[in-house]
Amino acid sequence: MVAGLKMAPQAAPERAHGQVENGPAGSVAPGLGLYGRVSAKLTWFAGWPAFGVLLSLGVLVFWAFDALPFQDLPAHAGLIAMRHRFADSAFEQRFFVLAPHLGPYSLFRFLGECLVGIIGPVRAVRAIACLPVIATPLALAFARKRLFGESGATFAFVGLSLAFGLMTLLGFASYLLGVSVMLVGITFWMTLAGAAYAGETTAQTRKKELLVAVFSPLVFVAHGHAFLLYLFIAFLSAVCAGARLGRTGMQNRLAVALRWRALIPAVALAGWVAWIERSGTRPAGSAPVAAANMVPHFQGILDKLSLLLTPTLMTRTGVDLLVGVGIWIFATSAVLRSIPKAGESQRPAEVASPVIYYARTFRTGALALFLIFAALPHSIGWFGFVDGRLLPIVLYLALLSIDRERIGAWHRAILTRGAPLAALAVVSMALLSSYRFQEEARGYREVLGKVPVQARVLNLPLDPDSDLFAAHPFVHYDKLVLAERPIVVSDVWFHQGSALYPTAQNPALRLPSTYSESGLVFVDWPAYEFSDWDYILMRTRPDATSTGAPATVRQGSTEVPLNLVDHRGGWWLYSPRALQ
Repeated sequence: MVAGLKMAPQAAPERAHGQVENGPAGSVAPGLGLYGRVSAKLTWFAGWPAFGVLLSLGVLVFWAFDALPFQDLPAHAGLIAMRHRFADSAFEQRFFVLAPHLGPYSLFRFLGECLVGIIGPVRAVRAIACLPVIATPLALAFARKRLFGESGATFAFVGLSLAFGLMTLLGFASYLLGVSVMLVGITFWMTLAGAAYAGETTAQTRKKELLVAVFSPLVFVAHGHAFLLYLFIAFLSAVCAGARLGRTGMQNRLAVALRWRALIPAVALAGWVAWIERSGTRPAGSAPVAAANMVPHFQGILDKLSLLLTPTLMTRTGVDLLVGVGIWIFATSAVLRSIPKAGESQRPAEVASPVIYYARTFRTGALALFLIFAALPHSIGWFGFVDGRLLPIVLYLALLSIDRERIGAWHRAILTRGAPLAALAVVSMALLSSYRFQEEARGYREVLGKVPVQARVLNLPLDPDSDLFAAHPFVHYDKLVLAERPIVVSDVWFHQGSALYPTAQNPALRLPSTYSESGLVFVDWPAYEFSDWDYILMRTRPDATSTGAPATVRQGSTEVPLNLVDHRGGWWLYSPRALQ
């Protein structure tokens, strides 16, 4: 299936499925001579070590700097710490109920709990955030190896280029980890579906079916959204099956559909969790939370189109944006060139294995998910970036469907040589911007250090944005205090993912409807009851001279002074009480 080294002017000879030009998994195409064989081996050995170096640099983005620009990671660190110490923290038990159960996000919580006792909450969340950056490139390379017989590092470089995007910057580590697990699950599923499509008996595919049955629940507990996409591809794999090896298309579709039985354990688990969630029973001791407004929000056409840039968008330099544009152009043109033309005879390698079927399923999946992306809203209540989550999956599926032999020498050269350059550009920009970001974040440690244990902190990030990164990295910095000592913060996620729910004493239940930890345009000071809070943390631009905070605030029927405790850089800490 995979192209050999270019042999002009005669056509390259056919190879059996699994024989590749750049890896020891298969033999090199015959007729190349000693030079061609040595070049092929050197290409493989140079590719993976170079990928290892770039991957190491990518991991350094999460470890080499004190201040992290990844929006939700501080929140995850704080919640990991709280859950870990909750049984021994009487203070936090007054304000929260911990009620975990199996379901989406369980893998994320499990990893956090395993790591927090060893390396602490902040390092634990750094380690977890690294996992998608490591796993996604390897999952793509694994899929190309398992399904198409390609053992080179090209698709690992492609995956690394796409591992640093807006969702990485938003700190969606749980979803991105779920996507990595999903890609491995799709590979296992397509291997099973392809076996049925090729006419193998049930006995021959029993091990593959058992592997899918065992692995699929892991996709669900990694992330529910990723699990739905996994089921969608499994459905399409039956639709895309066609006539093969003397069997009709309908026979092959039924044979693939029969393999859906391997998904029964995962679907049953998902159904049980959904029933628990929809039962409406609150955890014992928790107070009711106002129902979220689940009205969908649709963006305009220009905003929708701008999301196409997000799979590689992290910085405001424009470099990673250009990489994303290049990937979209290449993926679109290469997929179109990979589609077999009507009446074109199949190559011997394709007759002997279901590689055409794999590619057709991935192409169909990419197109279907793109159409779903176009139709979906941007947010549904608190669940945001609904449509944008699909775009990296669209690119993964489209790129996996590429047929190296059909795309031609020019596209092959761009893929082989351009993928490492794209990964280098994206990783370099992430490292450079993270280094410069430290100046933007300066002062946070000193100001947060003034918050004492068992304090109640109202977070009002007026300007949580960065001049370097294309997101809101300072939204959850108050949770860094929570990661170190018991406090109450104003914006905790109350749902199955966090496994935390409020008690009646939790002051977050009495916040005004205008409160939002993100997108806080202004503070409606009279709407807050400041007897609920010991400290107010505000964030502005580092060069701001004022926060616009009033001199006094309301505590019941009394006006009390709002005292400035500390101010460094863009960080301001106030206390609505008399200072000692």
